[in-house]
Amino acid sequence: MTEHKQSKKQIFYEILRFLLIGGFATIVDYLVFYFFNLFALKEINSHLNLTISTALGFIAGLIINWLFSARFVYHYEKKTTNKQFIIYLLICLFGLLVTELGMFLASVTFDKLYLTFIVRFDFYKLFFKCLMTLIVLIINYLGRKFLVFNDKK
Repeated sequence: MTEHKQSKKQIFYEILRFLLIGGFATIVDYLVFYFFNLFALKEINSHLNLTISTALGFIAGLIINWLFSARFVYHYEKKTTNKQFIIYLLICLFGLLVTELGMFLASVTFDKLYLTFIVRFDFYKLFFKCLMTLIVLIINYLGRKFLVFNDKK
């Protein structure tokens, strides 16, 4: 198999497609997160609510991403394998762990400092969710590109 080196233009468009699909998946993630956080699970413990809501949103985004990543983002023409899906899941689970840890640390820090009264509507949750999303975005792109949809194995 010949090695195909991507041009800067091809990489740029691949990243753009990744961001579009990732953006759509993130919107789904956030909608599911806020639905559970503000409505479905609002009666349970704050930290447990945050953990479950974050996980459910993340899983919804994960499913959307898998459905569109291979063909649309990476132009992967072969049929995906169970092994690829397992590696994809492991990358996503690592991302979920990073997200959950970041959200937990943010929540505990703000609760201990009693800063939530300063930041109305728990705005810090959205800020840290965005920060965790950015970090996981980089992890996901690199992991998928080099470990899941890479023909040079």
